[in-house]
Amino acid sequence: MTESSDSIFIEELYHIRPLPTVVITKPWKEIAQAEKELLARILTALKLSIDGVTIVHQPKLNLSAFTSKPEKVIYFGALPAGLSHYERIEAQGVALVASEELQQLLTNDLARKKLWTALKQLFSL
Repeated sequence: MTESSDSIFIEELYHIRPLPTVVITKPWKEIAQAEKELLARILTALKLSIDGVTIVHQPKLNLSAFTSKPEKVIYFGALPAGLSHYERIEAQGVALVASEELQQLLTNDLARKKLWTALKQLFSL
């Protein structure tokens, strides 16, 4: 059996995009059921699920702490200096929308509407 050394192997390479990341300021076990349900509804509206995102707990937002850099981040918590709620921001190569805590969104219809407008921009909906 002879094999040609001129064989060409064709490989298809795939770029696997990182999952969108949700950053919360409290540990997941401290998130109330109503807050988890609100987050699930937000993600469903974005055609995502809780299983389809990476959820990270950070007491303060720190983009440089990520081991794998996400492309899109939704942050629920107190704002670091220089950021604004409900606007799409590019920071360190990451597209970000910052929001109030989930608990505050539960009772604030106007904030939820502003968040939805910003998330539509972030996810190009």
